[in-house]
Amino acid sequence: MRPLAIRSIPRATDLEFARETIAPAAAKLAVEAVSKSFSGRHGSVQALDRVSLAVRPGEIVCLVGPSGCGKSTLLDIMAGLARPDAGRVLAEGRPVTGPGPDRLVMFQEAGLFPWLDALGNVMFGLRLRKDLDEAARREIAHAHLALVGLKGFERAFAHQLSGGMRQRVALARALAPDPALLLMDEPFSALDALTRERLYEDVQRIFATTGKTAILVTHNVREAVCLGDRVVVMAPRPGRIASEHAVGLPRPRDVNSVALAEIAATIAADLKSIALAEETPR
Repeated sequence: MRPLAIRSIPRATDLEFARETIAPAAAKLAVEAVSKSFSGRHGSVQALDRVSLAVRPGEIVCLVGPSGCGKSTLLDIMAGLARPDAGRVLAEGRPVTGPGPDRLVMFQEAGLFPWLDALGNVMFGLRLRKDLDEAARREIAHAHLALVGLKGFERAFAHQLSGGMRQRVALARALAPDPALLLMDEPFSALDALTRERLYEDVQRIFATTGKTAILVTHNVREAVCLGDRVVVMAPRPGRIASEHAVGLPRPRDVNSVALAEIAATIAADLKSIALAEETPR
């Protein structure tokens, strides 16, 4: 495999790299030199190799890269659903040792409970908030359904909602408990193009309103540029950060705009370089 012909960030050490971006103590989430391997019938596979990343409060960071580069594995480690072999993750300065209500995950599938209506699904997520009584949970659930554009659909069940509407309920459920960090694993990939574009507009509005910090995994480069303040490109075998791109476009952003397309083309060129490097024999 030949070296990647892309604008890689210098990495004297992974911890130095994390501190160059933002000091871990001030970061909403800091990944410090995280490595992870999996064992299989054909031996061990290095999913992540000394990955470091720091996310600022209120920042939306998008992870893109080819299949097998460790994006979802890294997200699982951030969520506390998996543990690294080496390195650590800090959430607001505290080590992540398992799942917690401060870090909620939104998956590709909405995962709504079919026996609960939209209001009930959002209220179910609020059970994490032990400081709230039933009336407060109901009020917050109503407010978050309105926030995602579903006022009037509180009593609708999952089978009565479109795919986009189900994802809106899932987003309301994730936001309602007021987590410090929202982790999103390709939540829009199963939707049609028109529905996705409408959700891009809504998600930008919602995050501008709430000021939430989020990390989004996606294969869609335009989606990453549309939603992200920063796009992190990962390379596979082993999974590592290859390059980063700050997105300085004003919001709200149009996923079909020329300016957005130009930034997406630069990132796509990085991904193409990664693919060519992987195809070249050692």
